Amino acid sequence: MAPSVTTTSPVTTTTTTTVPEVTEDVELTTEEGYDDEQIRLMQEVCIVIDENDQPIRPGTKKECNAHINAQKAHDQGHLMSNIEKGLLHRAFSLFLFHPQTKKLLLQQRASEKITFPDQWTNTCCSHPLHTTSELGYDLPSSIEGVKRAAQRKVDHELGIRADQVPTDEMKFLTRIHYLSASGAGMWGEHESMSLSNRD
Repeated sequence: MAPSVTTTSPVTTTTTTTVPEVTEDVELTTEEGYDDEQIRLMQEVCIVIDENDQPIRPGTKKECNAHINAQKAHDQGHLMSNIEKGLLHRAFSLFLFHPQTKKLLLQQRASEKITFPDQWTNTCCSHPLHTTSELGYDLPSSIEGVKRAAQRKVDHELGIRADQVPTDEMKFLTRIHYLSASGAGMWGEHESMSLSNRD
């Protein structure tokens, strides 16, 4: 499935939100070939949001990225994934450019990644966590939370320290609504993504 992308405007607050009933019945084990670190990362707590990017509740990365197994869907006669039920979470993409050459730093995701293994991607894409420093309830505080999350993850994934990517030098570009399956498997993404760059 090709990714679908919709550009969104600044957030507006809604008073009623329907939270889809979701499942987290997917078991991740090393016997199934999953890496211990990837299993641990799927337990991180993301920010489940409504269509206006307003936080609703915490949700594990596993819950937010679960796409029901194709065989199980075939056996049940229909697809019943969290993504297709409308579960949406906050995410970010960071684009780092070399200051002199203006070349974009890309990375290839590890083969061990549960979602989108071996795919080439921007400098860093991930999820802010449901923590005080990364949460945010309006556009300015959400952007600041995403910038702190980007610092955390670019250090984790690429070893680029926070002092090398100060948040005040990151520029918020826009938000997009993104939906994509990860291959033919049980995983995918459905997120409201903030795009930031630093050059």
